[in-house]
Amino acid sequence: MLNDKLPVTLQYQLRSKMLEKIQSKVWAPGAQIASERELCDEYGVSRITVREVIKGLVQEGYLVRKQGKGTFVSLPQFEHELSSNYSLSKELESSGLESSFQMISFLQVQPSALLMRQLEVSEHEPIHELIRLRHIGGELFAWERSYIPSRYLEKATEVDLDRDGLYMTIFHCSGLMAEEAEVEVEAANCPAHIASMLQIKKNTAVMHLTRVTSAQEHIIEYCESFIISDKYKYKYKQKLRKKAAYAESLATGTRSGG
Repeated sequence: MLNDKLPVTLQYQLRSKMLEKIQSKVWAPGAQIASERELCDEYGVSRITVREVIKGLVQEGYLVRKQGKGTFVSLPQFEHELSSNYSLSKELESSGLESSFQMISFLQVQPSALLMRQLEVSEHEPIHELIRLRHIGGELFAWERSYIPSRYLEKATEVDLDRDGLYMTIFHCSGLMAEEAEVEVEAANCPAHIASMLQIKKNTAVMHLTRVTSAQEHIIEYCESFIISDKYKYKYKQKLRKKAAYAESLATGTRSGG
């Protein structure tokens, strides 16, 4: 219960209590907070006071309202460096967020003229197409489509990709370690069929990312992503992926990249 005899308002006290729960992660990033009725009962305040405090925390970016669902703790905005290993998972773990992939399809296809150029393969060389949705903190984050020469994924299965990630699966199948990537990022309007999968409106402004990843002078992946960008910042900087770091990830069993 709050104390109405203190020299500060009940609204100020309630805001401090709710903010403490957010900052201490009693209410974790992405989690739904208590209902208005529950907050009224817990702190002994009116619903008007609760609504005003929630409104203020939404405006400040601490909370977000989802129509028909309730009020949730905002996911933290962080800056991610688009480096050659594109290892977003480790950065998310340090922020206390979980990252996961939902596989849409994994097929062997024949390369188009564009893919022949990007992957440096002939028209008769098969490639694999991998389409996935990426979730961060339980929310949809990106649609990704990767193309990989089939010779680098020989005998790989969907189970392998789901368990180990793309780059680790390529390593297991071919012995090639992802070393370097060329990345391009631009603003775009999300195509309708991808927007549907990301559960956003068609033509919503998103980040369109293309990446060509190489290992030992072999092109191992061409990837195209559409990323929901309203909660995320990126900076672009190229680095070589150090084999020692990759070997360490293998030794510790850490899933990295892909």
